[in-house]
Amino acid sequence: MKRISIYLLSLMVSGAFFVACDDDESNGKLTFDKNNVEVIIGEEDALKVSGGVAPYEAMPADETVAEATVSGSDITIKGLKEGNTTVKVTDKNGLEAVIAVAVKADPYEEEKEDATVRIKWDTYEKVEGTDEGTYTLTKAEDKTVTFSWTNEEGDELFLTFMDSEDKIGSDGGGEESASVKQENAEPIGTLTINVGEDSEDYDVTSWRLVQAQPADDEEGTPDTYWIAFTADGKTGLCVAPLTVETE
Repeated sequence: MKRISIYLLSLMVSGAFFVACDDDESNGKLTFDKNNVEVIIGEEDALKVSGGVAPYEAMPADETVAEATVSGSDITIKGLKEGNTTVKVTDKNGLEAVIAVAVKADPYEEEKEDATVRIKWDTYEKVEGTDEGTYTLTKAEDKTVTFSWTNEEGDELFLTFMDSEDKIGSDGGGEESASVKQENAEPIGTLTINVGEDSEDYDVTSWRLVQAQPADDEEGTPDTYWIAFTADGKTGLCVAPLTVETE
């Protein structure tokens, strides 16, 4: 009986040892779900930290460039001024990891002053004036957003993507709204360009809500949305009042 008790005790100690080793291994390093963060001044981006033991703390190396806040395992970084810095994340036991942060100026700051200004998709050429074509922006109940443009010559542009987080059309009230760009390895939408008889399709790899506010001060005017997007490695800016489809 004594031998059996000793044997069982040995198994229990061994099991506890392996569990402790597993815990030590899983908690021995802090990791993030993205390698770096890029934000526009005044905007935020979030990442998740794993490993280690909560609670976590986050401290920017340069607090004039960015600020960081922690909620559970979520680290939110806000851009304060243009520049580069790092944010050091520390767990309860002193484990540390650093993430690189780049804060950039809003490339569309000037365009946001005029609701009639658009940036052509494949160049940075400005297109101004309401007579430059017909612009529409719609959002369906399944959260599909479609931007379309047609000019007098019959040239057309169609941009379609999903707004699963309801960044577009959810706030209302004419307040300016901004968000970080959404970017994935897989395409998140499509861009179709029709010029004459030629038609080309491109994968949309990212989009960003730049601003949302009424195009004028008249009461009841629908919000106009500035949406920057990237397709085929080129950047565009679509601007139009939003219509929400209910059917």
